[in-house]
Amino acid sequence: MNKSILRHSVRFTALIAVSLFLITLNTACSRTPGADKPRGEISITITNGGAPVSEGQVDLANEQTGEGGGGPLDESGTATIEMVAVGKYTVTISPPPQEPIAPGMDQPAPQPKEYPNIPAKVRKIQTSPLTVDVQSGANEFTFDLKEIQ
Repeated sequence: MNKSILRHSVRFTALIAVSLFLITLNTACSRTPGADKPRGEISITITNGGAPVSEGQVDLANEQTGEGGGGPLDESGTATIEMVAVGKYTVTISPPPQEPIAPGMDQPAPQPKEYPNIPAKVRKIQTSPLTVDVQSGANEFTFDLKEIQ
């Protein structure tokens, strides 16, 4: 066999092997971690003394897996979060963010709005006593913050 043909054949074989390796690597890396886990949709209703907490954000955190999710509270005090991986989560509720103060205003800064209906304890993952166990399919949870001090 001619040495030139042999060299081209070896290069061609090496090129095909590298191409197949890169295609396999790209396919393996393009998967989203955890995409194959079972998931559920959750609806969390937050009240305080029976009255809906209609301003704020509900967040979920699973400290073991690093998974989570969140959503804003609507006028009925409900947050809906889709595609949550099955598992146990700590729930936190935060007031909505305050509007920034525009520089150069000739007026005194407005006082930040207080949210006494959201106890400080539920605003941090380290202190929140609220937990949920998300299962596949639809999940509904209700928490009354009046009971938390």
